[in-house]
Amino acid sequence: MTICVWVLLAGCAPVRQGPLRPVSPPSPGIYADRFESFDGAKLGLSVWRPPGVADEAVSKVIVAVHGMNDYAGAFGAAGPWWAARGVLVYAYDQRGFGRSPRPGVWAHPDALREDLRSIVEAARRRHPQATIAVVGESMGASVAMTAFSSSRPPKADRLVLSGPGLRGWGALPGLYRVSLWLSAHIRPDWIVVPPRGVSVTPTDNREKLLEMWNDPFVLKRTRIDSVYGVVSIMEEADRMIEALPPAIPTLLLYGARDEVIPEAGVRRAVSRLPDHVRTAYYGRGLHMLMNDLQAENVWRDVLAFLEDPAQPVPSAAPELPFRAKTAAR
Repeated sequence: MTICVWVLLAGCAPVRQGPLRPVSPPSPGIYADRFESFDGAKLGLSVWRPPGVADEAVSKVIVAVHGMNDYAGAFGAAGPWWAARGVLVYAYDQRGFGRSPRPGVWAHPDALREDLRSIVEAARRRHPQATIAVVGESMGASVAMTAFSSSRPPKADRLVLSGPGLRGWGALPGLYRVSLWLSAHIRPDWIVVPPRGVSVTPTDNREKLLEMWNDPFVLKRTRIDSVYGVVSIMEEADRMIEALPPAIPTLLLYGARDEVIPEAGVRRAVSRLPDHVRTAYYGRGLHMLMNDLQAENVWRDVLAFLEDPAQPVPSAAPELPFRAKTAAR
């Protein structure tokens, strides 16, 4: 009887949207109001351009990848700041979020990674001489980590991981793991409701929180199979972290007050962090470092890393304090 129950449960599965099956050949590329991906999917796109600089003269490009339930608006403050300092910023809505197809339905991680490869390739075609950095936040950092650690890393020159999603299966208590697996397989469309009394503060910027609450493109409801999906890709990111390519300078940013990705998950991954990956630890930082009240310090550090990955970050943010201790074990 027990075996039958497990077979039936295994037959149910979390819903994931896969690549499209286009009728006509897709035309991947960056357009005025969208990014068309490898399979013809039209993903939302926000662009911030440096004033007075033609596309062919752009020397620095950032491809920004947002986090869970968010969209390109996550970079609505950072984007113009970088653009005013000569950086062209492309921020796209990941598949299943914002203005992209089927918002609220989790996408297959292979499709998420291929979207990232496609937009970096499109940016490279447009700006062949530019230095291109991928800046991933939270889940966006997880997608970036797994893409860059794969056999086909995006053709970028820098990688920045801001508050990276490193809270995978191995970082969850056993009871949580079991209940999440069962819930996602029994009723994948169940809308998650946080337990009474549980409160997580993603940023100390109350204006940004209010803006997100009123923004129709920010998801307010989360399906349990989406939680299953994001935990799974965070586990992939943890498992693949040591394969981050040494040829691509990488900077990992983390806030000491991050309540979304607690320190335990980061410690677990940092024990295998390659030597070439630099880290910056913000004592007053929460999870959404790009939108915290001290965000300009972070933007400036990212810009400096884009320009010269060997120089110290302007904020003088120290390395993760637990990195050396963890590595020494």
